[in-house]
Amino acid sequence: MEARIVAASGIRFAAIKAGKFRRDQRAGISLVSKFTNPATLGLNAKDLVRVGQGVVASLKIIRSFKPDVIFLKGGFVCLPVGLAARFLRVPYVIHESDVSPGLANRILSRWAKKIAVGFPTKSYPGFESERLVYVGNPIRPEILNAHRLEGLAAFKLDDKLPVILVTGGSQGAAEINDVVLNALPQLLERFQVIHQTGEGELARIKFELSRQGVMPNLKRYHPYAFLMKEMPLALAAADIIIGRAGVGTISDSAALRKPTVLIPNNQMAAHQIANARMLARMGAVRVIDNAKLTPERLVGEVSRILDNPVEAASLAKAIGEFARPEAAKDLARLVVASAPASKPERAAGDE
Repeated sequence: MEARIVAASGIRFAAIKAGKFRRDQRAGISLVSKFTNPATLGLNAKDLVRVGQGVVASLKIIRSFKPDVIFLKGGFVCLPVGLAARFLRVPYVIHESDVSPGLANRILSRWAKKIAVGFPTKSYPGFESERLVYVGNPIRPEILNAHRLEGLAAFKLDDKLPVILVTGGSQGAAEINDVVLNALPQLLERFQVIHQTGEGELARIKFELSRQGVMPNLKRYHPYAFLMKEMPLALAAADIIIGRAGVGTISDSAALRKPTVLIPNNQMAAHQIANARMLARMGAVRVIDNAKLTPERLVGEVSRILDNPVEAASLAKAIGEFARPEAAKDLARLVVASAPASKPERAAGDE
């Protein structure tokens, strides 16, 4: 996906190999044991080789591109690039979106010129405070510019009924989809639902709906596999947002000051749990434990917020405190400012 997007923008693109280290998440075990679980040891060994290959490739790319400064967004693919940058003494800036930093950023933070973060700096006690810069998480400008009336018209919604936007991310979340499906009879009595099901889930959702037979008010339900260009309009139309606790959902909700219910992925995304807990402590969101998610719990939480304007306004105001609409510009300025003031002259023939 990145290759297509970058190439379409007219920017040079180069790919490298990288490896993802799988860790045993059980508490109380040693650091060595976390990486040597028999179930993942073989995969980790293979990926360690890929990291080495990625470093070698990154050295060649950096020497070819001759960057003044490097920006690393985080994630395992950034580790080989950062290690190569360190070896070649090219300054780099990292950006950590979540409250709980990933392994790659924890390693790369040791040599980063600046550490940009998605939440207030006090949320990152493990990083050196002098290099921390709170910029927030960039969002698409279209999200800020979309109007509610445009959203209502685009999805053919009734302006007299509250709108619920449900999203499990681009891949969808089967657990959330199943609960929403079972909660639809109650939800559609009083609300309208825009549901991003995920690319692989829409056909299943439609099949399950057909099995349930005739459902009253089904025209109020609007399922989509994936919302890309339409997402700004869906967000603008929504009175409440339900989704995972990834930074995309959180940043969009904050920018638009939308009451939000988060259902973090308990099994594969510890960073989502950390994000949700931090926001819940600040009174900015309501959180439902994925293991305790039921149709009744979902309907109850939504009704409690939408039936209480004071509650909805309180959530909207609190999550709005985390809005950083200028995050992309601030991050760009930080990266440019981190480049050396002067650059050594290049050898004759260098581009």
